[in-house]
Amino acid sequence: MKRFSISFVVGCLLNFASVGPTASAELNPVEKLQLKPGDHITIIGNTLADRFQHTGWLETFIYAKYPDHNLVFRNLAVAGDEVSTRHRPADFGSADEWLKKTGADVIFAFFGFNESFAGREGLPKFRANLDKFLKATARENYSGKGPPRMVLFSPIANEKNPDPDLPDPAANNENIREYSEAMREVAQANGVPFVDLFKNSQQLYKDAARQKQALTINGLHLTESGDELIARVIFRELFGEDKKLSLNASDPPGLLERLRLAVNEKNEQWEARYRTIDGNNVYGGRSALAYQPEKGGYVTDRNAPAPHVSNFKVMQEEMSQRDVMTANRDKKVWAAAKGRDLKVDDSNLPAVEKVKSNIPGPNADETFPFLGGQEAIAKMTVHSGMKVNLFASEEQFPELAKPVQMAWDTKGRLWVAVWPNYPERTPDSKVGDSLIVFEDTDGDGTADKCTHFIDDLNAPTGFQFYKDGVLLMEAPDLWFVQDKNGDGKADRIERVLMGMSSSDSHHTANALCLDPGGAIYLSDGVFHRTQVETANGPVRNNDAAIYRFEPRTARFETYVSYNFANPHGRVFDYWGNDLITDATGNNTYFGAAFSGHLDYPAKHQAMKEFWNRPSRPCPGTGLLISRHFPAEFQGNFLNCNVISFQGIYRVKVTEDGSGLKGETMENLISSSDHNFRPTAVNVGPDGAIYFADWQNPIIGHMQHHLRAGHSSNRPK
Repeated sequence: MKRFSISFVVGCLLNFASVGPTASAELNPVEKLQLKPGDHITIIGNTLADRFQHTGWLETFIYAKYPDHNLVFRNLAVAGDEVSTRHRPADFGSADEWLKKTGADVIFAFFGFNESFAGREGLPKFRANLDKFLKATARENYSGKGPPRMVLFSPIANEKNPDPDLPDPAANNENIREYSEAMREVAQANGVPFVDLFKNSQQLYKDAARQKQALTINGLHLTESGDELIARVIFRELFGEDKKLSLNASDPPGLLERLRLAVNEKNEQWEARYRTIDGNNVYGGRSALAYQPEKGGYVTDRNAPAPHVSNFKVMQEEMSQRDVMTANRDKKVWAAAKGRDLKVDDSNLPAVEKVKSNIPGPNADETFPFLGGQEAIAKMTVHSGMKVNLFASEEQFPELAKPVQMAWDTKGRLWVAVWPNYPERTPDSKVGDSLIVFEDTDGDGTADKCTHFIDDLNAPTGFQFYKDGVLLMEAPDLWFVQDKNGDGKADRIERVLMGMSSSDSHHTANALCLDPGGAIYLSDGVFHRTQVETANGPVRNNDAAIYRFEPRTARFETYVSYNFANPHGRVFDYWGNDLITDATGNNTYFGAAFSGHLDYPAKHQAMKEFWNRPSRPCPGTGLLISRHFPAEFQGNFLNCNVISFQGIYRVKVTEDGSGLKGETMENLISSSDHNFRPTAVNVGPDGAIYFADWQNPIIGHMQHHLRAGHSSNRPK
């Protein structure tokens, strides 16, 4: 997947990088790290280490030092990890299993930050857990060549960021200092090299502040510039030398950057493997579902004999492809480290079984017929006194396939997140998902221009506008994406949240909405194991929940902890009342009634619905506030349905004691077209209601094989 880097001034970086080691910033008194040819280095730990894979600096410096060693790096870090807590979805695999899979000869372990929120009282437990981990790991033989060599790294300090909205780091830093010292002592007792990043980072922050710059995005997590600087510190402490800008004195400028780009390309493939989305269908419970071609129903047996084909069988074959694609890019990295260029050849990918749909379409090629825009309108039953106009269609704009969320900006442009690769991209996919922008430039009421703001995505499940860009959800990350040069296309991204789970891609954080105060809400579904690092400690959740995130202050918290299945629908009314819809059952609740704080992992118990919905499921909701419509329509709740009823309900909402009451009114719209699937609805700048149609004959994720009927059922 294509990614962009943060812009930075190289001259400033060079000034920061010249900082010498502080008094306590050395390895424990054991010899400096020596890497051997063919060593596999596995990185584990929290967000600090997780972010390394997206900038590539640390790996780049080490590859450049050992150009002939053909080293293999694999990053297993996940935001929120602790030495004794690796929060993962069911059947993901244990930490030891993944270390064995990566053949770890050397382990870089980054812990201590999330543990530090337990304060001084938590130090004895942390020491014991760390000691147990180091001793247990020293007894393992993940690579088949003997016990792994380990290096333990302290957390970095929290930065006093110049942004006044961000919290003061003083209290956190006192805890981090004590936990760093405890790590030093435990590491020394076990003969494990230790690198103190806490004091080194404090020095880097001081140098940056003198130049009126910040090295973190939120006081906690490093920018790309900060990541480069801390990578230089790590390199110096591991190998006793400073990393120069080029591979060696005779190398042409830019060669190191070419190596870094190769490293990042490899890491993108590895993350798609290790953090594959839709894991519940790849390795979890629903991976066991097996289907027969052209027959309904399924059996629960991942090893079911032919003619049944299970999700597990096909998706594990895809995972093998991702392993090979990652290994192919290792070769490109090795070539770049030697100053050469290598074109990646993926012709050696293992085969993946082609799955025949259990419900083939009536066309000769077994695809399904699709109606054009005007034909589709003719199949619709519209509320009395209303009519439907076509604003944009897949006929005119083929990229408008499977829209999942839409929103209007202040310039009157319609932004749409499209998901043509639902439920996730295949390893050899050439065209990804997108966030696209439609404009009506001639004012005739129909779109005539489509701009691709950002492409090459994998399951962009939601977005919201923020400052001069958009917050975009592509699990496991929430990005802030900007167009800095004004050409209408994204050219700068920053991961502002990491650790959002995607164990089921259509349960991934979605329905991004703003509250009256400017915070956004992210809705997780069942099977998920989210964990996000914050200035107040890690936020974790099992299965479904709704989270609240303040972009200005970086505050992230669980807003509603409840046994939802899939809380897709979110909307605030004019008075700030929060309407929450659980998509699977189309159960709608008054959010204020159960948004009180509960300590993890507790959940609120049963909650009364304020509206007796006639059918289910619901992929999205909206609110009608527009003088384009009569007074009795103002404040109506709009509820999309896609199976038993294919249309949009209109609901009158009134106060009922301390809660709300919903009354079903005349339907806004419905259709007899079996492909009609309204997924999003809102009011446009002209006051009209706009809705998006997913337009697909097969939408079930249990009734059909994961690779049959979702992306291949449109006419060729």
